[in-house]
Amino acid sequence: MVTQQLQNFARQSIFDALSALFLRPEEPETLPRLLDAMHAASGLANELGVDPAPFEALANRALSSPRELATEYMALFVNDSALALTETAWTPADPSGLPVAQLKCRQTYIEAGLETAGLIGIAEDHLALQLAFTAVLILKEDLKGASTFFDQHLANWLPIFIEALRERDDAQFFKAVAHVLEGVCEIEKECR
Repeated sequence: MVTQQLQNFARQSIFDALSALFLRPEEPETLPRLLDAMHAASGLANELGVDPAPFEALANRALSSPRELATEYMALFVNDSALALTETAWTPADPSGLPVAQLKCRQTYIEAGLETAGLIGIAEDHLALQLAFTAVLILKEDLKGASTFFDQHLANWLPIFIEALRERDDAQFFKAVAHVLEGVCEIEKECR
C-alpha cells in the first residue's frame, strides 16, 4: 500500500507535468517531465484501482519532439478557438456577462497568497493555471483545498473538453492526453 506522502507526490507530479504541457509544450523539459509523471500516475492508478492504461499508453508512446508538440498545440488550442483552454469557454455563461470562473479563480489564488495571478497574461481559469494551482495545494498538503478546487473548477469542464479533444482528427499526441485527463479525474474521485 502506498503511503499518503507517496500518493501526494504522484498527484502533485501529474498536475505539475500536465500544467507545463498546457502552458509551455515547446520547452525541452516538458516531455521528459510528462513521461516521469505518467509512470507515477500508472503506479498510483494501480494502487487506487483505477485503469492505468491511459498513463501507460502515453508513457510508452513514441514521444513527439518539442517542435512537433508545439505545432500540434498551436493548431489545436491557439489557432482554433473551438478548443479554448479556459473554464469560461466550457461552462454556461453568466447572465451578467462577467467571466465568473476566471474571477473565482483569481479570488482563490489571491486568498492562497498568489497575488500575481493575472499578471502573466494568461486567464486565471486557464487549464495550465488550474492544474498548477492544484499541484501547489497538494505540495502544501492542503488536500481538502485541492479536492475542493478540483471539484469547483476542473471537474466542471474537463469532461466536455476531453470529449471535444477526442473528436478532433488532427489531435495525435493530445488525443492520448485526453485519455490521461480522464484518468486524472478518476484518480481524483478515488483520492477523496
